[in-house]
Amino acid sequence: MKKIMMVGLLLLGIALAAGGYYVFYFKPAQEVSAHNTTSAEAPVKTNVPVSPPTPKPIPDVTDYYVSPAKLGVREHPKKDAFIESVLYRGDKVYVLEKRDGWGRISPYYVYHEGEEEVAEWVPMDALLEVPPTITKQQRIETISSYIEGSDDFKQYFDVFIATTDDLIREGICMPPDFEELKGWVKSVKYGQDVYFVYCGGLKQANKIYLNVQTGKIFYR
Repeated sequence: MKKIMMVGLLLLGIALAAGGYYVFYFKPAQEVSAHNTTSAEAPVKTNVPVSPPTPKPIPDVTDYYVSPAKLGVREHPKKDAFIESVLYRGDKVYVLEKRDGWGRISPYYVYHEGEEEVAEWVPMDALLEVPPTITKQQRIETISSYIEGSDDFKQYFDVFIATTDDLIREGICMPPDFEELKGWVKSVKYGQDVYFVYCGGLKQANKIYLNVQTGKIFYR
């Protein structure tokens, strides 16, 4: 009986020893080996230079505003080319082409068959990308340049300036309307206190009268 018990205890001891070996030695060794194998198989990361994104091209500016009080529009991109029209401070233009410091603001056209093509050109250094800031004094000087040939201009300067400015702002008249007659003309029909100008044409319906004493305009 004792021998049987001793054999059982011996077998139990062997089983416990085998379990301890597996838990404390064999299994940890397997885990370490598996980790090393995985680490060895993992790809090695390298610092690969990344190209910066290509910047988007900046769109070319096409909308501009006239800076000087008056700007001659020429048939060719030359300072001595014929002036066919005039632009005024604050006028907006669309530049179709830029060449040697000049901007083309109209399509090409031909006056007569067989003649060379012409277009409307303005110097780029006379244009701004934003509307110009016009002070009160600059506005007065600009308006004055349109009507400085008016009859009795110095005597009725203030009322001429104020009325002309109002008519232009309201779209009733344009600067060329005043330049046609060099400003306000004294009326023979209505007497010394009344002056007139044509706006939009040279017919009676286009004639605007101004009473310089009251500052009021009227039509016939």
